[in-house]
Amino acid sequence: MGPEYIALILAAIAAGTTAYAAYESGQSQKRASNYNRMMAENNAIAARQQAAAKQKQQDRETKMRLGAIRANQGAFGGAMEGSALDVLGDTAAQLELQRQNIEYAGELQARGFDATAVLDSIRGENAARAGYYQAGASLLGGASSVYGGYSKLNRGGGEGSLPPPNQG
Repeated sequence: MGPEYIALILAAIAAGTTAYAAYESGQSQKRASNYNRMMAENNAIAARQQAAAKQKQQDRETKMRLGAIRANQGAFGGAMEGSALDVLGDTAAQLELQRQNIEYAGELQARGFDATAVLDSIRGENAARAGYYQAGASLLGGASSVYGGYSKLNRGGGEGSLPPPNQG
């Protein structure tokens, strides 16, 4: 086996190595994207849990404020009617609005994380697919080079022979 054939074998090995590297690169990017997706999903869960905890705190504050208003009104001998009732109703409405804003902000944040998770999942699948395509292209390109080199070597009829000179 002459050096020409060794070069062809090395070219085939190089094509296989390049193909494997492309495949592994795609798989690595997919694993990274899957990890990012899981982190985004966990962040969405955490955002919803934080919003729920803030809502519970808001509920406690609402009860305390409304109770304080009732107690102050009772301490001064007033009945819960007229303007005192209006103040109580307005305060309750304002505190409920704050509670709903907490829920809304938490849900917006969670949806952002959910969207990121979906995008990371798509990125991972695309990276894996690109790795397959690059691996296939490397193998086909390498096979073409090896075949071309082999054909050149064998055109003249024997091992190590060169193509006939151009006659013109």
